Amino acid sequence: MTPEGWTETRFGNAFAKRAERGKAGLPTMSVTINDGLVFRDSIDRKMDTNLLAEEHLLVRKGDIAYNMMRMWQGASGLAEADALVSPAYVVLRPTAAIDPLFAAYLFKHPRTIYLFWAYSHGLTEDRLRLYFDDFSLIPICLPPISEQRKIAEILSVWDRSIETVEALVQNARNQKQALMQSLLTGKKRLPGFSGEWKTIRLRDIGRCYNGVTYSPDDIVDESGLLVLRSSNVQRGRLAFLDNVYVNPLIKFSCLTMEGDILICVRNGSRNLIGKTARIGTDAVGYAHGAFMSLFRSTDPEFAYHLFQSDTYEQQVKLNLGATINSINTSDLHKFKFLLPPKAERDRIAALLNDADGELKILETQLAHLHQEKSALMQQLLTGKRRVKIGGDFA
Repeated sequence: MTPEGWTETRFGNAFAKRAERGKAGLPTMSVTINDGLVFRDSIDRKMDTNLLAEEHLLVRKGDIAYNMMRMWQGASGLAEADALVSPAYVVLRPTAAIDPLFAAYLFKHPRTIYLFWAYSHGLTEDRLRLYFDDFSLIPICLPPISEQRKIAEILSVWDRSIETVEALVQNARNQKQALMQSLLTGKKRLPGFSGEWKTIRLRDIGRCYNGVTYSPDDIVDESGLLVLRSSNVQRGRLAFLDNVYVNPLIKFSCLTMEGDILICVRNGSRNLIGKTARIGTDAVGYAHGAFMSLFRSTDPEFAYHLFQSDTYEQQVKLNLGATINSINTSDLHKFKFLLPPKAERDRIAALLNDADGELKILETQLAHLHQEKSALMQQLLTGKRRVKIGGDFA
């Protein structure tokens, strides 16, 4: 049902296609799925181009550019300045029927992204393309322009809050990393502690347990035994969004205990090798897959932070297989670390645990903000919740 005062139309009535050539002296921008339209030199991956400025497309401030091959994944962005973009993109010029910022939010709504997919053409998903003519046919329902601007204003406030907390999260991560670098290397000694630090191997403070191999026939529903895999490791913590359960009658050499460290030792993605997560009380008694290893230490609190250190990361890179993305358990056991006396280890672990706790609070706050914004977008962009012009909500 169309909300009162809203108009059923198509994207072709809200946008025209801009096909102007680029001009020398303008910066080049690229469309990303997560961050929208960003300056190319801010992207980590190499994005060099041999095209001349006039071989690019011009995107003007207030336009929206989209990657026709990735629009079904939400690859679009609002231009905050005049710039150059790839000739493989489509540049949209908003008409008087739509507010540019409102349109940018609308383009990120799950229902809209589904329609982008539905109107794209291609034999397989990696070949799907959304051409402007097909984009123009997509049906939409628009509120009056004044309501569009109010919705965009409200969502912008949420975005600014998210950006503020994101900055706090990044700052907390940087501070923790700096603290680890000083405390785990002995460069900075804590007051009141003395004694020699010793070089040890990982096998001196614990043991790795290999994961289990299972077949598709062993997979059961959630009544089975959870098998921890690489997808369960997210930013040094366990995540339970992609779970596999197996028949609990399978024999396992080791089930998880609190304080164990789960390690990804083999994966199709080289970047995931060595990633770890600590087993807490919510993950005791689980199994782990053959591409994972479980490290059980006599000093679990301190050992966990060793696995987060630069020293560990460097040794992972040195021991990666030349052709197979993996590290062997025998090599892991040989990893070298500096070990302070026990009392100092305990104090260092406590300080780093405190830093972890502060970071987790901020990350939880950030996740809640994203969830609340998504729920608000669902209500505002569909008319289920109306706004008052001059106020917040009707």
